[in-house]
Amino acid sequence: MYCFILLLLLYCPSAFTTLHKRQIEDDVTKVVLQMPGYVPQVPDEYGVLPREAPPGYIVGFEPLAVMDRIHHILIFGCTKPAHTSIWKGYEVCGEGVPRVLYAWARNAQPLYLPNNVAFSVGHEDDSVKYFVMQVHYAKPFVGDVIDYSGVTIHMTQNRPENFADILLMVYAAPVPPGRHHIQLDVSCLYRGDVDLHPFAFRTHTHAMGRVVSAFYKHEGHWKKIGVRHPHWPQIFQTIEHNPVIRKGDLIASTCRFDSHTKTQPTPMGPLDMCNFYMMYYYNASEKNPFPNGSMCVGNEKPTEVKNYPMEGTRILPARPVLERSSHATGIAFGVVEKGAFTSVGDVKLGQIASLAFQDERIFAIFHRAGRVWGEKTFDQHNVLVDQTPIKNDVILIVALEGNELHLVKKLGRGKFYLPHGIHIDNEGFLYTADAGSHTVAKWKIENNNLDLIWESGTKLIPGNGNTHFCKPTAVVTNDEGVFVADGYCNNRIVQLDKATGKRLFEFEGQLNVPHDIATSFPGPGFHLFVADRENGKVKEFHTRGDLVTEWASPLFTNIYAVDVHDDYVFMVPGRAGGFPGPARVYAGRTATPFIEYSFAPTSRPFGEPHALRVSPDGYRIIVGDNSKPTLFLFQIQPVHATSQFSLSFHESHDQYVYNGFVNAPAVIMTALAVTILVGGFVKILAGRRRTIAEIREPGKFDKKGYKPLDKDDTAALISEGSENEEP
Repeated sequence: MYCFILLLLLYCPSAFTTLHKRQIEDDVTKVVLQMPGYVPQVPDEYGVLPREAPPGYIVGFEPLAVMDRIHHILIFGCTKPAHTSIWKGYEVCGEGVPRVLYAWARNAQPLYLPNNVAFSVGHEDDSVKYFVMQVHYAKPFVGDVIDYSGVTIHMTQNRPENFADILLMVYAAPVPPGRHHIQLDVSCLYRGDVDLHPFAFRTHTHAMGRVVSAFYKHEGHWKKIGVRHPHWPQIFQTIEHNPVIRKGDLIASTCRFDSHTKTQPTPMGPLDMCNFYMMYYYNASEKNPFPNGSMCVGNEKPTEVKNYPMEGTRILPARPVLERSSHATGIAFGVVEKGAFTSVGDVKLGQIASLAFQDERIFAIFHRAGRVWGEKTFDQHNVLVDQTPIKNDVILIVALEGNELHLVKKLGRGKFYLPHGIHIDNEGFLYTADAGSHTVAKWKIENNNLDLIWESGTKLIPGNGNTHFCKPTAVVTNDEGVFVADGYCNNRIVQLDKATGKRLFEFEGQLNVPHDIATSFPGPGFHLFVADRENGKVKEFHTRGDLVTEWASPLFTNIYAVDVHDDYVFMVPGRAGGFPGPARVYAGRTATPFIEYSFAPTSRPFGEPHALRVSPDGYRIIVGDNSKPTLFLFQIQPVHATSQFSLSFHESHDQYVYNGFVNAPAVIMTALAVTILVGGFVKILAGRRRTIAEIREPGKFDKKGYKPLDKDDTAALISEGSENEEP
């Protein structure tokens, strides 16, 4: 009797993201599998994306995800996918055996295979012709959030000496309740003729897991494969001691669980899991020992497993850094709009040129009061037509009290012509870029006055020399100095001395209206992040102008503002374009330069976003919109930061070993539907006590109530040029 998986029917809109990285290894190409704009609608939703596998050899996997949004990601190899476009549910392969190529969870880091080891895919004699990425969303997002998580696959055309594969060991029976210490054992006798060389492993449980391990028994002696805490980042951990599994060896794994708070048996699946992934290689000149996939379910040798090494069941020493980095808060991810303000105190906001945080509560708004940048603001020589300073205070110092804004100070009356950029350094000094006067200045706040410390540029006279700016747009500081985006005419980044304003250095970087600039947090080697407005990119530079990374996407055709917090980069276009509909804020990461999610307000759409800043604690994001001058306040949950986390384990001599030999296919499939998510069926050859599972191709599948995403659900992509006018 076979058990078939019932598919989920859920809706989500789609988009598509492409990004570019400057430096790629000479012999390595990158295949990006990225969710094309996914919005989970219900808890425990699975989004599945197929892509044809180019012929080659996989040498690495780079995750584009964090556990705040994603529970786990699995990459399968199939002869043909279940469907040709994105779908929802558990189904994986339409033809061929699902082969697990990669698994990610709990903020695991990238995986790179050893030299001369690779997965062979896409060739005529390979069973893997398609990649199928399955993304598990534990909870729907809060707010208007769209996800683009995925995995970058590193491939080479150099045939390796050894082929890689994965043996998955799965405990499938329910977990008995009320035990401080319970071991869930799995074992299989290896009957292949080819030697297996384990080189990495990964463990996976949910809340009850305390330690997961695997050993093999060779000539009567137990030898370790690996031991790991399942609450640490679920990486494929390197095996350093070079084990070799030969014909006749017993492979066993165990999960130590703590179920003392449970009163009923816990079925494997959504509530918990017990998985050990063993990544191994074998000689590429020999026959694949598992042509139909390798999986171990049940306990073939329970008597021998009773003598399982104690090393594999002991609680490991605490690793607080790892535990914190992989801790799930239990809070659904979201970017929640907390307010939309058209005035602060008694001041009605004009066009919001720029924003700057001083600390978690205090920030500055640099607005234009009653002055509006229009087509006739400058003449054909970039000279400001109205050369009278703005009579109103254009710098507002604001305090955040909960989700309310309180006006602390009003500054700058009669000192500015057309505000564009503002920054506050860690000593409280203000720096401004005035596009109207073509100057950059440093200020000190004295009571309710602004005292000028220095000014760079020639007031009201544009130019491209060493003593001029031309419509400068933004300014930022770090320990190396002051960096100015000299924006509309000169398309350059200028470095100034922080104390004197003297020019030190400049570079161009093939920019087309550098509209905003941010810097990485203090550390060795500062980087600059530039909103390259009309090229529609964010560019990351070393401070001497060397390009590190750039972000670009058909989701947008322009970028007006950028900011950085820890390893996250936030960017916003000022005009709609690319992605159908209004502009959105996009978030990527510096370590893996891909856009991972986007968000937008829920009270009303963005019109013309112009400024964006992230609070120093990463908790809040403010966006200045100039269509109807509005300051939007957003809150990220959970915050992009390390959460405090501690584990409390109970050592107990009350040990109960549950030898779960499973010979009922229906029970197996109930567990595997969520653990390995096979799209066909699994037959356990229990009569012969062979518990290396044989995965057969799907038979007739009941598709009642199922359909892939309609083509209309996939957003069309528009990537056209646009004008260079400042709204």
